[in-house]
Amino acid sequence: MNEDDFSSTVFDVALFGCAATFADRLVKIRIADPVGRLGRRPVVLIRRQGRKPAVLERPILLDRRGRGRFIGWTPRDLRGIALMPEAGAKTEGRAPSIRIRRISYLEMGLMAALEAPGPLLRVLRLLAAGNTKGAVYRFARLFDGAITAPPYGAWAELQGEADARAAVAIAAAWRDPPRLLVGIEPGSARALAETRGSLAAQDYPDVIEVEVGAPATWPAAKPGDLWLRLPAGARPAPGAFWHLAHPFAGDPEVRVVYGDEDRRDRAGTRGTPTFKSAWNPPLIAAGGMSLAGAVIRRAALPQGLDLAGAPIEVLVLTVAGAERRSVVHVPRVLLHRAEPERPLAPLPSSTPQLAADARPEVAVVIPTRDRADLLAACVEGLLHHTDGVTLDIVIVDNGSVEVATQTLFERWTREPRIRVIAAPGPFNFAHLTNLGVAATRAETLLLLNNDIEPICDGWLRAMVAELSDPQVGIVGARLLFPDGFVQHGGVTLGAGTIARHTFHFYALDGGEDRGLLSRRREVGCVTAACLLTRRSLWEAVGGMDEAGLAVAFNDVDYCLKARALGLRIVWTPEATLIHRESVSRGADDTPEKLARFAREEAVMYDRWADVLARDPFHNPNLSLVGEAFVLSARPRDLSPRRSS
Repeated sequence: MNEDDFSSTVFDVALFGCAATFADRLVKIRIADPVGRLGRRPVVLIRRQGRKPAVLERPILLDRRGRGRFIGWTPRDLRGIALMPEAGAKTEGRAPSIRIRRISYLEMGLMAALEAPGPLLRVLRLLAAGNTKGAVYRFARLFDGAITAPPYGAWAELQGEADARAAVAIAAAWRDPPRLLVGIEPGSARALAETRGSLAAQDYPDVIEVEVGAPATWPAAKPGDLWLRLPAGARPAPGAFWHLAHPFAGDPEVRVVYGDEDRRDRAGTRGTPTFKSAWNPPLIAAGGMSLAGAVIRRAALPQGLDLAGAPIEVLVLTVAGAERRSVVHVPRVLLHRAEPERPLAPLPSSTPQLAADARPEVAVVIPTRDRADLLAACVEGLLHHTDGVTLDIVIVDNGSVEVATQTLFERWTREPRIRVIAAPGPFNFAHLTNLGVAATRAETLLLLNNDIEPICDGWLRAMVAELSDPQVGIVGARLLFPDGFVQHGGVTLGAGTIARHTFHFYALDGGEDRGLLSRRREVGCVTAACLLTRRSLWEAVGGMDEAGLAVAFNDVDYCLKARALGLRIVWTPEATLIHRESVSRGADDTPEKLARFAREEAVMYDRWADVLARDPFHNPNLSLVGEAFVLSARPRDLSPRRSS
């Protein structure tokens, strides 16, 4: 968040002299601020002892009377809690009333049943499947999301006012904005009238309606002309054209700018927001993201394409080509649409394919320690459920002692595709992986956990096909728990503190993912439990950091180093595997493991704090604490953004 958006005043929450009383608990803070000392969108600051980041930020939304609540989990090392007012809050008058208390387990259950019955049913579905870990995880997330997320109507009203003020500031500082040509798609007379009325209400100085598919009838071109195609019935938000046009100013590299959107019912009530990713060609090609309302530089419009009939996504992909920095996303709700949301069709040939006769060589590195049952399923899946590739499997044995494991290793001595190398000593995933990679020669590398099991024969070819694009440096897979719930749907940077799996414990058929679990897309990071990359990239960045990140976040660090070189990371559902998630290693719940985790968390924060706060594929209007699509009471940085 921008520090300029907040007051320097901080109101401490009284913890009755003992932070330990409230540590590692779900707490409720009730706030009454009739004078307005906090503003409408203050931030709860949760201070941690001896950790980085030392302060966790949790924004909240107060009603017009200054009343509201914060419900959330506190860390084990809680040091204190405070409320930071937003800028513009009153500086005089009575201080707000702030009361904190712990929430009992009984109250948790009642609150979930009354305030989040739908999400609670998903928790119960996990329980019914015997997935206790998932049920506990998602039940805990209810209090960071479904129960405490601000209502969209109140949020949209406040944020709309902030967006309008920002547009006024742009207009005041911009002397010569370009002309904007607007074509309206066919529709009913009422829908056309609504859109034309909204155009008339815009304060952008030079807007001309043109026939959407007839460039020959448009006014003679002027330098800097922009073009916009609007669905009939859609209404640009007040000030929308200033936000959409301004990224073009002084930057000839920009060809396309698009924003977020929501839906408006017949009564004019806004809902169903769509908060979009930054530029994400695989997702758009797969039919996973609308680009309605995108503004295109007129000089970049493709020749020979039907400007009226071609999907706007096709036009934008054609205009952008391979120039990733030519497309800018403005993370503000700038378009209100009236028509029901319709699924987008994937574009032809949207999924890369290898040539039928291609048989790429892939080196597979599997760190392991005992658990012969898991390792056997993993390797047998590679040997018998992995088609169309040549495998060189290196198993890095971290001190296995069980007879079953030794028997397995002896059996594999007769398999030329498998080698076992010994690596005794304390568990250090990064070190074991580096050793395994050093023992291989192939350019294409697959990092694989020993608790992964392939279930579809073409999975690795699909991953290799993604890596055939030289702009792609890393490929991740869709990983499922044995019961079919999602273990890995990508990684959201900055979630929690450093990073967290996206769609963790979601059901594939639950609809919560809004179709993303069935569509290939770019992501900020993927897990090393199943990660495909190139040896040349591995060597260029020095592999994994075995000194600073022995266990946690070494894969996040590797992904961020790849992104720093300008390479993309693609997640694909075409590769789906079973992952039992650290079954052989156990939980990180001992004092020693917690201390190690804190050290590795600090390393990542010191190294990547700015990057972690700005995952281009996670919208800054959405929470980094709750699950996917949970609205943040106060957005983070809303500056126009690129994906690289």
